[in-house]
Amino acid sequence: MPGRKACPCKISPSVILTLLLILTGPIILVGIPLKLAFTPWFVKFEYLNRDIPPDPYGLDLKTRLELALLGLEAVTSDGGMEKFKKARLPEGKKAFNSREIKHMEDVKKVLTLFNSAFYLSVALWLVGLIAHRNLRWTGKVLVGSSLLTLLIASFSLGISLYDYDLAFEVFHNYVFDPYSWRFSYSDTLLRVYPMKFWFEATFFVLSFSALLTLSALAGGTYLVKCRKLS
Repeated sequence: MPGRKACPCKISPSVILTLLLILTGPIILVGIPLKLAFTPWFVKFEYLNRDIPPDPYGLDLKTRLELALLGLEAVTSDGGMEKFKKARLPEGKKAFNSREIKHMEDVKKVLTLFNSAFYLSVALWLVGLIAHRNLRWTGKVLVGSSLLTLLIASFSLGISLYDYDLAFEVFHNYVFDPYSWRFSYSDTLLRVYPMKFWFEATFFVLSFSALLTLSALAGGTYLVKCRKLS
């Protein structure tokens, strides 16, 4: 009996690795500026160098900055959440209600998942590039991943500039429970993180991501076309 023929549709490990790197590239290129946005430096920059709208309920800028930094600590560290729960306003009232605390706990979970994906993607890229050891192939992967990232960043930036409120709502409804993140204007989270803060944070992440991506695209194109690598 004639032997079985090999399946012509079999995908080689090299192709699988290439696709994985291209698909995980956007996580790195967007993740770097996103991680910068979740730092005390960015929060202080927004408060001290940008025109943050005044609090309609009279909370001073210094207190709002302290609470904003406390919220950042709550979603980026293990001990910060406990301090966030115990925070008080100058008049002695509890700063954040149960819904605000629940939302920040949800944000912390999402950030934890994203950080895991980010570091796994970085590890995959390091292992993949070291294992393959082919600069021209590296260039092709960089080009493919950069084009995908540019597509995602350009679409997101376009939607944000067209109607940021809608983009903000769609994102939160998709990532969180549709009713868990809606607060009244008197709630502290909206007072320390006004919409202008989130718009500029989004613009920073997407713009910085676009710059990183264009740099990666230029580097990848050079590696592909460089005759010295032939």
